[in-house]
Amino acid sequence: MRNRMMTSQNSDLHMHSTASDGGYKPSELMVKCKKVNLEIVSLTDHDSVDGIDEAISKGKELGLQVIPGIEFSTKYKGKSVHILGYQFNYKNEELQSMLSEQKQLRRKRLDQIVDKLARVDIMITPEQVLKHTDGGSIGRPHVAKALIEAGYVKDVAEAFEYYLAEGKPGYVEKDKEMTVKEAIDWIHRTNGIAIVAHPDYYGVDEDLIDWVRDWGLDGIEVYHRDHDEKAVKRYEQLANDIDLKLGLKLYRTGGSDFHHEEYGRVREPLGMSRLSNHLAERLFKLDNLG
Repeated sequence: MRNRMMTSQNSDLHMHSTASDGGYKPSELMVKCKKVNLEIVSLTDHDSVDGIDEAISKGKELGLQVIPGIEFSTKYKGKSVHILGYQFNYKNEELQSMLSEQKQLRRKRLDQIVDKLARVDIMITPEQVLKHTDGGSIGRPHVAKALIEAGYVKDVAEAFEYYLAEGKPGYVEKDKEMTVKEAIDWIHRTNGIAIVAHPDYYGVDEDLIDWVRDWGLDGIEVYHRDHDEKAVKRYEQLANDIDLKLGLKLYRTGGSDFHHEEYGRVREPLGMSRLSNHLAERLFKLDNLG
């Protein structure tokens, strides 16, 4: 997605902070958003809401509209699928308890990854990884940073290519993977809006209408930095087709998926990939914390 800066295209609903695998603290990220003239943003950390309060507080100070967000990791027919949640009650105690359990499972997985890497003479410690997490949700990108720092690889892409991707020596399957339906249910249970993130990654286009009809999926991330013009047109058409067939009006969202300037298949600074404000404004609900 390359929606260049225009007066009405100053939204970005997909970004990450140090509360998961981003490179900037939530407040630092909001400052960066302000500097590139974004107006409506959402912090969507992986399986974590730890950064939302800080982002909202800093956003208010800077005059940004900050939408509470999250990106759930799920599995569907053996594939990793991410589900975005917006405008949900992120302070819900049941949700907080579930996310705490997820964090503990990620910590256990880290120990397993470290042990597997040691078997191929890649010697790092959990502490070398944890220093990169800022107390947030632990992910493989944090392991990658430790590998870079220890001199085993030159960048995150190389860490995944040789050690951390599925099938590589340091890969460890998660003990307990949420399903797509479970993620949607959690978002709805906390009064939120559920969106499938960057669907071009998964090859599940034909299943999306079932997710909408049977599980209540609310929308599609049509505009994403890795969605080229062909993909954007495909998902715009797919959303239109589902609307017509089911008598709905799906949300069409988008964002940069920004972690830091060196992240991504195509590296780019924050502010390059944008969403039209009128699409972001559809997410506002008066009762989102009910």
